[in-house]
Amino acid sequence: MPNRRLIRVAESIRSVLGRLALRERTLEGKLITITGVTVSPDLRHAQVFVTHLDGSTPDKDVVLTLNALKEEWQREINKTLTIKYTPRLQFFVDEAQRRGDRILQIMTEIDPTRLDPNDPDFIDPSDAAPTLTPEESPDLDPPTELRGRSQKRAS
Repeated sequence: MPNRRLIRVAESIRSVLGRLALRERTLEGKLITITGVTVSPDLRHAQVFVTHLDGSTPDKDVVLTLNALKEEWQREINKTLTIKYTPRLQFFVDEAQRRGDRILQIMTEIDPTRLDPNDPDFIDPSDAAPTLTPEESPDLDPPTELRGRSQKRAS
């Protein structure tokens, strides 16, 4: 776990970069959010995670644009923050939002009862097919390991 100093420096860098992203003309029309900054323990490198809501611009182009601006932004960080070393910035697309959306999609596919009742795709649990136990269904046989254990206990 990073120490308090690293967290404070990372948050300060994130704040400065957020202001710089708002002012940058080459990023006009692109809704970019600096979601996080991770600073190395020696404060010489910083990984900057970004998301963007502009569906027409590929992630790769956004990262290339930001990496083209990184030297200028490093100078601004140097002017704004009083730290011994100015970290070298490296930009990455933050995939956490997409992964979270995908997990929710999978969860609703597995358990459709999680859907909103006002949603047209909502499946009422009372209308769902009943769940069969292995005893009720001839197709569902317990594994042979379990059969052996249950027979030992019965005897």
